Amino acid sequence: MKKLILVSLLTIGMVASSIAQMAIPGEIFTSNPERFNGRKVTIKNVEVVKTDAHGGPSIGGPASSLSGGPGTVGAPGAPATHPCTPPRGFSEISVFFKGAPDYKGCFFMADNMKNQLYRECGLENTPAQLTFRGDSRTGYNVTFYRLGL
Repeated sequence: MKKLILVSLLTIGMVASSIAQMAIPGEIFTSNPERFNGRKVTIKNVEVVKTDAHGGPSIGGPASSLSGGPGTVGAPGAPATHPCTPPRGFSEISVFFKGAPDYKGCFFMADNMKNQLYRECGLENTPAQLTFRGDSRTGYNVTFYRLGL
């Protein structure tokens, strides 16, 4: 009986773990980001927007990214949001949600990880799957990415 209970608990734990790691569409995340506060989330249907040396979107970026990046305050036509201030050793990345192009969130990752990401992207905006954890008020720390999905 003890073995049966142990096997059942392990099975339930493995199923719960696999469900927690499933990628959700970006538009579900953007519809209610507060629901995911403090939880590890993997999203799909997004693009990493390559920025130029001056911090602006690269040529050929999504049209909506030209009207102020994530976390801009007081941009014409953009709602006022909290400024994106990543911690020391981290840099902001621009994420474009295909299903919700108006969503502006604060996403950041470690500097060395961002440099590697941009080397892999080249000069193009790249479809990606991102895993992160954070809060809708302070921003999201991207801990893993997969390109070309």
